[in-house]
Amino acid sequence: GVMCPLDKILNEAKKCDADIIGLSGLITPSLDEMVDVAKEMEKRGFKVPLLIGGATTSRMHTAVKIGPKYKNPVVHVLDASRAVVVCSNLLDKNQKEDYCEDIAELYQDMREEYYEGLSDVKYETIEKARARPYKINWASEPAPVKPKCLGTKVYKEYDLKELV
Repeated sequence: GVMCPLDKILNEAKKCDADIIGLSGLITPSLDEMVDVAKEMEKRGFKVPLLIGGATTSRMHTAVKIGPKYKNPVVHVLDASRAVVVCSNLLDKNQKEDYCEDIAELYQDMREEYYEGLSDVKYETIEKARARPYKINWASEPAPVKPKCLGTKVYKEYDLKELV
């Protein structure tokens, strides 16, 4: 993703004939990269499941943003300890089909819920918004406090041990 280009991930997966590809997102920009990887997997004709995990990921993001970009299984895994069960289900010929159907159904329901929620949002036109701007009552609100120092303040020869 962000730390490893998608070409390297997919070329290596192809080279070693990977059964599953897993992506971990630890920083927010990796979420968009995961979408790009899913699109590229679809474009290149991959058939293996795609696992999504990491601190910045969520099942909703996986269902709404990543899943629709790749027609094969895309599964959000909450943490590494659960990846074993998910991988076992995906690799077991007796369980894979039912497991993937359950995930696909769950993610479809989540997408529908997400998009229904968007339809409830009502936006004003820019003209209406400008006609009623937010007005601050400076008489009732406390006045902003002027900082002691405006601009940049440099501390030279400051002993960092004093900060600890």
